[in-house]
Amino acid sequence: MMTSYKNDPRKFIARFESRCSKCGMPIKKGITGYYWPATQTVLCAVCGEPEYQEFLSMAADEDFFNGIGNPY
Repeated sequence: MMTSYKNDPRKFIARFESRCSKCGMPIKKGITGYYWPATQTVLCAVCGEPEYQEFLSMAADEDFFNGIGNPY
């Protein structure tokens, strides 16, 4: 399990319609999106997935550096 903090981005299933902060694409109810609490940014799956995966990779590296978890 990865260490988590209050402002970590998270994946969500939309409960209401919104728009991607990056490309403006509508995020319809029931569709996957990504939320960054620190900046209150919502991204669609296309824009958010690469950034979210990059965050997960950096968080795993940080945990490994701190002696938590297995990198493999």
